[in-house]
Amino acid sequence: MHAIDVNELYHILYTKLGPRHWWPARSTEELLCGMILIQNTNYKNVDRSLANLDAATNFGLAALLALPDGQLQALIRPSGFYKNKARYLRAVLQAYHDHYHELAALPTPSLRKRLRDLPGVGNETADVMLLYVFMRPAFVADSYSRRLFARLGQDAPYPQLQAHIAPTMRLNIAQAQEFHALLDDYGKLGPDVFGLADQYQLKL
Repeated sequence: MHAIDVNELYHILYTKLGPRHWWPARSTEELLCGMILIQNTNYKNVDRSLANLDAATNFGLAALLALPDGQLQALIRPSGFYKNKARYLRAVLQAYHDHYHELAALPTPSLRKRLRDLPGVGNETADVMLLYVFMRPAFVADSYSRRLFARLGQDAPYPQLQAHIAPTMRLNIAQAQEFHALLDDYGKLGPDVFGLADQYQLKL
C-alpha cells in the first residue's frame, strides 16, 4: 500500500476521471444562489428554483435584491426550506453587493471567518464560496470527500479535516476547483469504484 498526500490524490483522480467542468453558471450571482439553494436538497430541485430566478431577474444583482420576500420565497420554493433560504440568500447577495472588494482583500483565514458569520453559511458553503467566488484554493470537506478520506485512513469531522488538509494543498485555483469536483463525482460513482482504499493510505 502506498502513502499519498492530497496533491497526489488529486492527480490520481484526475488521471482516472479527467476534467469535470463543474459550475456551469453564467454569473457569480447564479453561483451564489446555487450555493445557498443546494443546502439539504438535490440538484434537480435547485435547477427548478434557479430557472424561476432566472426568468424573474435574469440573475441581475439589483433585480434579485429588489424581490419582495414573498416573491423570492415563491421562486425558490422547489428547493425546500424556502423561508430560511430566502433570508440566507438575501444576506449573501447583499454582502456580495456591499462588501465584495473589502472581503476580496482579506487573507483567506479572515475571509473564511467573515463568510461563516453570514446567516446560513456553514463550513461547506464558506469553503465553496472561497473556491468559486473569491478564487482561493480552498478544500471543501463535504460528505463525498470525508467518505473517501475515511476509507483512505483519515476519518475526521469537517472542521478537523479541513484544518489539516487545506495547509498541505499545493494546488492552484483551477486544480483546487477540479479537486472538489473530482472528489464529488468519484463519490457519486459508488463506494470506491476504483479500489483506491486497497492501494493507498492518505497521509496528512
